[in-house]
Amino acid sequence: MANIYVITSGKGGVGKTTAAAAIGAGLAAAGKRVALIDMDLGLRNLDVALGLETLVFYHIGDVLKGSIKLEDALVSSDRYPGLSLLAAAQSVQPGSITTDGLKNITEALTAISEYILIDCPAGIGEYFRAVIPLADEGIVITTPVVSAVRDADKVLHLLEEAGVRRRRVLVNAVRPELVKKGSMMEARDITDVLGAELLGVIPDDDEVIGMVNEGKPVSGTRSAAGAAYDRIVRRLLGEELPIPPLKIKKKGWFRRR
Repeated sequence: MANIYVITSGKGGVGKTTAAAAIGAGLAAAGKRVALIDMDLGLRNLDVALGLETLVFYHIGDVLKGSIKLEDALVSSDRYPGLSLLAAAQSVQPGSITTDGLKNITEALTAISEYILIDCPAGIGEYFRAVIPLADEGIVITTPVVSAVRDADKVLHLLEEAGVRRRRVLVNAVRPELVKKGSMMEARDITDVLGAELLGVIPDDDEVIGMVNEGKPVSGTRSAAGAAYDRIVRRLLGEELPIPPLKIKKKGWFRRR
């Protein structure tokens, strides 16, 4: 039986798709069979985050309307042995996305996957509400910004109402120098406010921008963010790992102070 995760956020721009790609690629690198479903309908960026956009010919909308078989719509690559992607549709017919239709897809993927990760659309719209009843666990991405935390709180409540048994928070784009000065919320304070388990803390890392633009998942890289995602993957695999404090970057001699 596959573990089904929804990866979601209360608002856009917090790094949700980057997180989905990093976690999916990290689980696959650990030898697990992983299926990624891009539910960010109308946008479709998960294939780009994985560098697989040139391989996408069909999408979830084709599968749901029955014109394409699921196995024909799945994208795989030698870059990520064990990982399959079902891309999002860039245009959606009203009423075409239902919980029952999505359940048929996840049940079929269960036969070939150990982990199913669903990259939800940001916010709490109809597609989000269609997806969450299918999940065993929810991973809510937020940043240390009051508006993002408030929106994450709403998402966590909806996950609870939908019966999602475990709900964890990933705090992204943390700048430890601002946390130390009191200008940015600490991750533990955020999870205390939200009443949720902390899955991991990702530092604000300039290297991530280049990797995202090149279609390279962050996990498995030598960047600070990559190391943080590697620990998150290990936690999802069942390891009990502490969350280390983030290091403040020292300024070089020739940088402005």
